[in-house]
Amino acid sequence: MEETQTAIVNSIQQISLSSPPPQPVTDAGFWSRLEIDFVLTEILPKLPSKSLIRYKSVSKSFKTLISSPSFIRRHLRESISSSTNRLLVIPSTSSVLYIFNLDPPSSVASATFRWSEGDISVVGACNGLILITCYVATLMILNPSTRTYVDIIWASRSDNFGFGFDEATEDYKIVNVSDVHSGNGNVVKKRITTVYSVNLGTWKVVDQMLPDDSMEDRFGGVLIDNCLLHWMFWSPSKKKRRIGCFDIRVEKWVDDVMLPEYYYNSEQKKYLLDFGVVDGRLFSSFENRVSSCYDVWVMKVYGVSESWVKLSSVAISENLTGGVVPVASRGVDSSVVLLRQRHRSKLFWYNKENGAISVAKVPSFWNLQPYVCKGSLVDLPGAKLFGDVYERPPAPQQE
Repeated sequence: MEETQTAIVNSIQQISLSSPPPQPVTDAGFWSRLEIDFVLTEILPKLPSKSLIRYKSVSKSFKTLISSPSFIRRHLRESISSSTNRLLVIPSTSSVLYIFNLDPPSSVASATFRWSEGDISVVGACNGLILITCYVATLMILNPSTRTYVDIIWASRSDNFGFGFDEATEDYKIVNVSDVHSGNGNVVKKRITTVYSVNLGTWKVVDQMLPDDSMEDRFGGVLIDNCLLHWMFWSPSKKKRRIGCFDIRVEKWVDDVMLPEYYYNSEQKKYLLDFGVVDGRLFSSFENRVSSCYDVWVMKVYGVSESWVKLSSVAISENLTGGVVPVASRGVDSSVVLLRQRHRSKLFWYNKENGAISVAKVPSFWNLQPYVCKGSLVDLPGAKLFGDVYERPPAPQQE
């Protein structure tokens, strides 16, 4: 058995991302050297999606195996549970999307997607799929690993979208939240929540309410556990913000998520800059006007307000203004954090242990929000190949 495992590992290692595609071999000769069960359960599901796509050319049996729904689900579970196989999605201009590998970090794009016309924005990511608004009244769900997509027509009142997955029904859903204002534009008259089911191919209104607050401007809902979407709301009467949560499984608004006690402590002068998700956890970012620094907090256990802990504290400087928000982390105990400078379209690595800051060598991205997603083989019914993918890497951002 040990000799067989060694042979399998050696065979797998011979095919790298930088090497030419492997030559096809006969099924009989191939399977006589490999134990199918071991490859299926121990080797293939743990490989990056890009490697698996190349492996389809090994044999017809491999192609059938890797394309099967059961294998795709198994690979997705492995990918989600792993701390690696992450992709950084950066909308660099109004019509270009760059994909970078985060494990290890690379300054060369692994793929570049270009649109011939119209503006695009990334508004969500789930299970290796990213939701993009593009052209006029069109949404796109794109898998940057398989380079396949589906188009969805929408007629929405706003661009406040969320994207998630209902595991019980195996259905991907898009949520749109729209605040309808009064004539003078200051008062929210109605909040309409609409859900699109990819399985059914239909939109439906699931909630209409008369709110006492307003939605903060934000294109993408913050996704936790694949099914909980979050937006920030501002209450003029209470002069406080809240994080509202929408559960796509029951298609209802559920209990709000509390911000850190740090935020509610009136003795400290601080300003809430942003919130989002980093490494699968909610974060909130503040400007601390007493300590002259930007504080980032993460919720270690979702829904438990006492579990908020400080992730980093970055000193405010002339070269670092407008606030920072985390994008991803790496290293032992997440000691190095990839931060985004708000409103300045710049990414940089921050070492929490020694305070060192280095600019991440990626293209500037025009004040659009980058996303992190897992590489996956998930494709939706009716998906089409994106078409021309420009592999020429962009020029890295200068120090």
